[in-house]
Amino acid sequence: MTSNVCEECRSVFEPARRSQRFCSTRCANRSRSRRRRGAPATARGTSLSAPHLKAQLQATKRRLESERSSCNRQRAMFQSKLRSQASEIERLAAENSEQRQSINLLQSEVARLKRAQQINVQDLAHIAAWLVSISRAKGIALDVRTLEIMRRRGWDPTRRQAGAPRP
Repeated sequence: MTSNVCEECRSVFEPARRSQRFCSTRCANRSRSRRRRGAPATARGTSLSAPHLKAQLQATKRRLESERSSCNRQRAMFQSKLRSQASEIERLAAENSEQRQSINLLQSEVARLKRAQQINVQDLAHIAAWLVSISRAKGIALDVRTLEIMRRRGWDPTRRQAGAPRP
């Protein structure tokens, strides 16, 4: 049979049956009465199990110390990674704000250029209309290249354009 450890006094014993939890009826009665009272367990010190428990305690302490040092190394590694990632985030945030300023400047420049282009197109259309009206008034035909440019732009100078009435 295998040996069990008494739940009350923590001594090693040979159980008479597999479900036996206590080494004696005295330990079982003590545990039962403590449960009735709701008091915590107090193990009796025994000379038989003391060396075994001391060795087990020392092994547990060594294992816990090893795990603690391993956890400390991992924590230090993660803190280092976290610091480097935080500095990278700060660098990217600064770069992001600079790029946003650059984007805003470029957008305002594009809007200004579009407006200038619209004004230039309106001015050229006005000048072209004056050119056609002067050529009609003087009876001088426009050259072929000028006519091609006007047709390509969607304006047929041979037809009369609807617009402001003539004075």
